[in-house]
Amino acid sequence: MKTPNGQRILIVDDEDTLARLMQALLEHLGYTVDRAVDGEKALQMGAQRNYAAVICDLLMPILNGMELFRIWQRESPELAQRVIFVTGDNLGTRTNRFVELSGRPCLYKPFDIKDLTAALDEVTRVHASS
Repeated sequence: MKTPNGQRILIVDDEDTLARLMQALLEHLGYTVDRAVDGEKALQMGAQRNYAAVICDLLMPILNGMELFRIWQRESPELAQRVIFVTGDNLGTRTNRFVELSGRPCLYKPFDIKDLTAALDEVTRVHASS
């Protein structure tokens, strides 16, 4: 794993316990972490800061991960390419198809920290080279 050097990560998840756990772990690894409880808040935060990666739950109230991603694809395509989806639900056909077409990584809760750091390494490496 490469050194994150304070890269800023956004966690978008309405599940507070998991979001706090991911935040603590990523901060321990050297990332700077912001959190949003829904897609609407994440949309605002994404417009205000430059994130090396966004860890985004698919199913949330107000504005879900799919809707958020579609907005970013139109309005901020470089940020859309930094999204890593996470979900704890069995995805239906429509959602599975969305994830497949998005081309973004998707981790299924509970996921292994090695899988999360590998996805972050890949996304942040691409971000650093662009």
